[in-house]
Amino acid sequence: MSQENVEKTRDFIEAYNRRDFDAAVEFFDPRVDWILPPHQRMDSCCGPDEVRRFWEDLDENFDALSLRPQEYVDSGDRVAVRLRHFGRGQGSGIEIDTELYHQVTTFQEGIMVRIEYFTDWGEALEAANTTKEPDA
Repeated sequence: MSQENVEKTRDFIEAYNRRDFDAAVEFFDPRVDWILPPHQRMDSCCGPDEVRRFWEDLDENFDALSLRPQEYVDSGDRVAVRLRHFGRGQGSGIEIDTELYHQVTTFQEGIMVRIEYFTDWGEALEAANTTKEPDA
């Protein structure tokens, strides 16, 4: 089942990048927890509709924001994803190309019940309960 979780996580990110939000939330639990790092915690939310609103707000501020997975780490019912973020601010024109946040997706019976973001890859790996060491 864990390889299926990796594939569902990959499909979710690819659908988000296409702005196919319906496909992106296909395997979300109706009460999925969307948890952002402490400095952005006020944007955390619950449920696919609130997550869609969060994405729509991002699209109002960024041109073509995309997530580029650098690595997937399978930890059974959790999948850690090392992410690079690419985009350009709509008002400022400032481009980003950085590892801003990393994602840990938690599954129950093949459904995403929690998606949490971390600014540090090592913390994401720890949250995923993996023994993999972060790259230096």
